[in-house]
Amino acid sequence: MVTRLKAVLPLTVSIGVLALLATEVALNFTFHWVTVQDGVFGKYGLPQSLHLVLPALFVSWGLFFMLGATNAALGKTLIAAVTGTVGAGIAIVVGPLLAESPDFWGLALMIGVTAAGLIVLSTAVEDDRFAPAPAFCCYASVFFWWIATGLDNFVPDGKGPHTAAAIVSAITDTPLAAGTGAFGGLLSMSWLAVLLSVFVSLAFGALLGALSVRLAGALTRPVPSRESEPKIATPA
Repeated sequence: MVTRLKAVLPLTVSIGVLALLATEVALNFTFHWVTVQDGVFGKYGLPQSLHLVLPALFVSWGLFFMLGATNAALGKTLIAAVTGTVGAGIAIVVGPLLAESPDFWGLALMIGVTAAGLIVLSTAVEDDRFAPAPAFCCYASVFFWWIATGLDNFVPDGKGPHTAAAIVSAITDTPLAAGTGAFGGLLSMSWLAVLLSVFVSLAFGALLGALSVRLAGALTRPVPSRESEPKIATPA
């Protein structure tokens, strides 16, 4: 067991350090660095339209390792981020055109259609570049963030007003409901911003996966000893 622990120690350290840094950057980016106004909820700021979505980042990071943690795996993860985001975007745009809120059958129909489309796409090439399972994970990440941020384009005004005064009014004067967004509207954003934010986060996570492997390789690289250095005869 000790031997196995020693073997995975470099990768453990690299992932731990990068996960710490990624979390610090993503959460500060969303709630402190790129905000409309600071101090809206205590010491948290009101985020701008673009977020770094921490859950999506870890989804693609995990996919990279699931797919083999190689350069080919990086490409497959990025392809899954593209196809999953596009598929979810089609469902978000077309679904509400078929059935408006609060009827969900339009969304359900388009989710079924786009999910089937990802299966068909996987047959376009002989290899597994377009495998549907990784795309489904990215697809789910988009829907998770869309639901959390107000279901814009399905729920009226789901993107939120993006003003501190309006958020305070929504919490104090009217009951919270679907479309408000997480934290009483703190995270509300447009559906287009959801797609962009999640895709950027998925791509960032895939790159972190590749970086963690390279960092682990650097940590395991043996340091040449003095005895291994070639001996060069000195002139008399």
